[in-house]
Amino acid sequence: MVPSQVKVLISYNEISDAKTLNVYSPRVGPICRLDLDGPAHRPAGRTHKHSLQDERCPDRNLPDGVIDRPDLSGSTLRRAFQELCRMANIVHNGAFEAPDE
Repeated sequence: MVPSQVKVLISYNEISDAKTLNVYSPRVGPICRLDLDGPAHRPAGRTHKHSLQDERCPDRNLPDGVIDRPDLSGSTLRRAFQELCRMANIVHNGAFEAPDE
């Protein structure tokens, strides 16, 4: 079985220290997202994870099944990336340069 290729698009706001890591599949669209220390998305708080729940989720920007992750609040971008890869079973082959280090 050939592994799927995905892209992780990362946004980092130096002023607020907010971070967003979006996992995107060219065949599906967005499949999961980790938001850290950004705006709250009710009912979740400022640090939370979005994930694919059904086939309509990518078109709706993954609104369902959002899970609070307060344990990741204040994390470095490197730690957030490592945790996202662990949660999403992503194997990263390459270098990672974090702008917040």
